Amino acid sequence: MNLNSYEDLNYNAKIKIVFNNSAFGPGVAKIMSLVKETNKLSEAYKVMGLSPSKGWKIIKRAEEELGFPLFITVVGGKGGGKSELTAEGEELLSKYQSFVNELNIEAEKLFHKYFSS
Repeated sequence: MNLNSYEDLNYNAKIKIVFNNSAFGPGVAKIMSLVKETNKLSEAYKVMGLSPSKGWKIIKRAEEELGFPLFITVVGGKGGGKSELTAEGEELLSKYQSFVNELNIEAEKLFHKYFSS
């Protein structure tokens, strides 16, 4: 790497909210965002390349660590089941996304400060 030419450099920051030795981060947030868009946990898992059992384990662990449910799920019925975010899940996702968006704006500024020619 030539220290005088940073044209091909970029950065990647993964933001986790840590509490009581647990964390809420981009994986669970992505599942939640996809469910918000599609109303289907199965679709969220599919898009992310997760098996239903792996996705379910991730969600259940997050809910146990957070102490509240993230989803309301209706099984079966006409056209299949559906899932939506709980009020707590909606609030957590909104705050997390806003926090990450603001951090990314500041990170972009700092990246350019230190690595732009």
